[in-house]
Amino acid sequence: MTDPGGNCLRIGQPISQDLHHRAAPKDAVGKALHHAALLADSKEDLDGAARILDRVLHGEGEPPTPAQLFRALVLRGDVALRVGDEEAAAALLAQAAAVDLTPAERAALRDDLMRLEELVG
Repeated sequence: MTDPGGNCLRIGQPISQDLHHRAAPKDAVGKALHHAALLADSKEDLDGAARILDRVLHGEGEPPTPAQLFRALVLRGDVALRVGDEEAAAALLAQAAAVDLTPAERAALRDDLMRLEELVG
């Protein structure tokens, strides 16, 4: 929840005994996805997140791996839904569903796969 002054209150629960954060990714696409997720989910800066994700999706810089492409499409589809662009969201989420992922990638992307199901459903 964010108040008009920009103060954000997030409520959660511990999911592990390990309270250390993962290090930010070192590769360009990984960094872009990390920052886009922070902007969209923590700062609610949907325009900023969309700009970063659009650069990844339109081939600016190094190409994303299939897993990174999937994550970018799901997050960009989520952002499109949040700003009311249902047509773009449907196209992005359909592209995400069509990404060919290995079983190992599917296991690693379990949360993103659940997010896709929630957004489509």
